[in-house]
Amino acid sequence: MMVEMIPAENSQSLAFYDNAPFLDKALKYAVQNKLIEQAKIEEIINDAATGTVQISEYFGASSHLRENLEQASVRMASLVSLHLEHASNGDLELAAQMIKEKSFRTLSRGGSQMLKALYALPEDDHFGSPRFDSESDFLKRCLNSHITVAKYRQAIETHEQFKQVLGLANDLLKKIGTPSRVFNDLHAPAKHVLRTAVLFLAYGAKKLGAGKLGTGKSRFPDENALFEIFTAMRKEWSFLGEVSCSKKFLDEVPEAFLPLAMQTLASIQQEDIPKIVSASAPLATVFTDLKVRQYFFLFDPMNDVSQFDKKLAEDWFLLTNGTEDDTLLLSLFICAAAGLKQKTALTVGEAKKAVLNIRENGLLENEVAKLIKKAPHDEQEQLQSLWGEFVEDASIYLLDESDEHLTEAVAYLKDYCNIITPQKK
Repeated sequence: MMVEMIPAENSQSLAFYDNAPFLDKALKYAVQNKLIEQAKIEEIINDAATGTVQISEYFGASSHLRENLEQASVRMASLVSLHLEHASNGDLELAAQMIKEKSFRTLSRGGSQMLKALYALPEDDHFGSPRFDSESDFLKRCLNSHITVAKYRQAIETHEQFKQVLGLANDLLKKIGTPSRVFNDLHAPAKHVLRTAVLFLAYGAKKLGAGKLGTGKSRFPDENALFEIFTAMRKEWSFLGEVSCSKKFLDEVPEAFLPLAMQTLASIQQEDIPKIVSASAPLATVFTDLKVRQYFFLFDPMNDVSQFDKKLAEDWFLLTNGTEDDTLLLSLFICAAAGLKQKTALTVGEAKKAVLNIRENGLLENEVAKLIKKAPHDEQEQLQSLWGEFVEDASIYLLDESDEHLTEAVAYLKDYCNIITPQKK
């Protein structure tokens, strides 16, 4: 680097700058264009020598060991290079001018401040996320990975977004009357909390009575209240062809958060409401999907089984009459897989019809999955295993086209399902 333009003794002292590509380019440009003289180069070397001691001590390493000083000098050059490229936006003439006008330690401090600004931002977009790295460990990690300006800018943008989402979510929680510590303990995703808060303020507040709000003294919706909001929206749409929306809460949102608040509301209107109000899918199905992907709710500790789960359990009980008998349950699953009316007992004729349907249309696995989702949550995994183990062997018989009279298929179903054979008189 600059071997032809810098005396040999200084060239060796500046050799570590080669590890900082932009600084290397900027120094070469400064010398080639006579923006800095030998006196400035000597000043840089002396300033760097003092700075490396400070950097070594900042990172907790002894400044008396040559190895530590060499490492500190590389880190200092990386900090200067990062700051120069960022501040000049890659303009070598501007970067060279900065080298001329500012001390090397000042430029190094600029790079350090950039990384400290990144460290000060939230690490992710969840409530209550702890910082496991100290500030010095974070800077060390960034420098060891040779963070580029492009990666730094991308990281700043991403973490600024985390800060925005968390900031707006906290602001709306105050309006609703729910302390953020509740969500810190749950490590809740801020974007889901934010979306739920916007939904509640824009659509839910007037649609829910005081007794249907959140857990305890909180007005943040629990699962029951969230389902009530969805229900009210669908009913309103069926009567009026629209869903009323209150945007009054936006008047009190800080200006810095207003674009994100409006963007979130628009996203709910464009993506979620059409699904909520559409009669083409059961509301329970829409709710289950959206609450997992888009929303967050508080559980009611006084009620282990939510009203929503109770509603699903009622449907399941009507289908099964509360049975835990595998043969009855598998009969129900076969009906679903064949596209027949779901029941826990089949005649031989109905069993044959089921087999024929399956051979014609295949096993309707999605219908079985939908059926199992109606069961109480703590039973679903077991039911999925029951069906999976059964169908693995049963499909050999159900799909065997060589069994033209369905003799083997019906015989297999009789062994595992509830097939009613009329008694001889």
